[in-house]
Amino acid sequence: MSTLLSRVSLSAVLAVVIVSLTSGFALAKKPPNIILIMADDSAVDNYGPYGSEYFKTPNLDRLAETGVKFTNAYSTPVCTSSRVKIMTGRDNIRNYVIFGCLDKDEKTFGTMLKDAGYATAVAGKWQLHGEPNGSVPSDHDFDTFCLWNFPGGGLARFWNPSLVQDGQLLETKETDYGPDIVSDFLVDFIDQNKEGPFFAYYPMILVHNPFVPTPDSKPMTAADGKGKHAELLKNYRDMVAYADKMVQKLVDAVERNGIRDNTIIIFTADNGTNRTLTYPYQGKQMPGEKGLATEGGTHVPFIVNAPGWVKAGTVVDDLIDFSDVLPTLAEISGATLPDVELDGRSFWPQCQGEAGNPREWIYQYHYPKYKPAAEPHGQGVRNLEIAWAQNKEFKLYADGTLYAMSDRYEKQPIKKGRESKSGKASRKQLQAVLDSMPSTSPKLAPEFGSSALVK
Repeated sequence: MSTLLSRVSLSAVLAVVIVSLTSGFALAKKPPNIILIMADDSAVDNYGPYGSEYFKTPNLDRLAETGVKFTNAYSTPVCTSSRVKIMTGRDNIRNYVIFGCLDKDEKTFGTMLKDAGYATAVAGKWQLHGEPNGSVPSDHDFDTFCLWNFPGGGLARFWNPSLVQDGQLLETKETDYGPDIVSDFLVDFIDQNKEGPFFAYYPMILVHNPFVPTPDSKPMTAADGKGKHAELLKNYRDMVAYADKMVQKLVDAVERNGIRDNTIIIFTADNGTNRTLTYPYQGKQMPGEKGLATEGGTHVPFIVNAPGWVKAGTVVDDLIDFSDVLPTLAEISGATLPDVELDGRSFWPQCQGEAGNPREWIYQYHYPKYKPAAEPHGQGVRNLEIAWAQNKEFKLYADGTLYAMSDRYEKQPIKKGRESKSGKASRKQLQAVLDSMPSTSPKLAPEFGSSALVK
């Protein structure tokens, strides 16, 4: 009798083990949903998790506290180059065409994740359809979209916005606010695809100028100061707060659908703060550096929140840049990487508390729309091409100019032969990086012409 009971008990135990293993395998095989949010024009010091007391971002504060905060994340200095880089996993030296253009022949994370079985959506700002070979979402396998700065639309982005949704210009009125419409669109997408997996790419309309009141803005008070700059800064502060609110709207949507534990939310920004603004940060007045190759033009927030996937309160000091996002999404989703030359590497292991394969340096290439940005170090086509490599301590431009990363505004170049021991080692390391890269983008718009290159 006892032998029979033992056999029954053993069978029951084995059955439980098999079911558990099978369930675990099924869970492991089901890829997570991914929401990638990218604010427009706001540097790292515009956010509470990075020490700002002036800008209030309680929802992002919470995502950082319960997720992973990267302290050394870098975009490029302007929107087009950042969007091209984050979508393709490639440095701009390989694929930059012209401002406002993503070459439709490039492979992006939209196609990569669609091929991996994801439902895909993009909402917010596009501005990638320009000549000579620009893109629309269908070129990159987005199933659905709701976008500003898109063919068939107009210029208004905030109040009474001009938005195109799946090819149709939306009818809006003066009381309609663009960020509400595009975020509602993504909430609907989440509701419709809650069985997953889905990929929602949200390149925000906020917080780019014009700096106008949000639906939550209150009248100015004496504490806000006086004058036009004070008014614009107050509106910008309100816009940062509203962007934070839009992030929470998407968090609420996944929580309401019961899929929070299988949804990874990533937040970053595409470049530094608008140059017309000066804002307080830790007792200093910080000028906006958008468009500039300096620290404030490229150092951006980067938060990864994924309950059950990452350890809460993790802070990662490793260098990452936008080319790393595509390979990270590939590792998260199990997708196959595009069969092209990629420059990024996955930082997903660091998100999970592992050492991973951290970068020792990052490389940047920039063809500025803002010409004064190129004056210090521009070379190549029209003397406008800027290239540099940096590690945590030093930054080396292609023209040979070396700066300490602590020299935020790059006022004190370090003369060759007068470097510290670590400076000499960094110059050697970073020069090797620069030497390993092409001299110019092969896709740089034809009207600029390769014949203008400085040999």
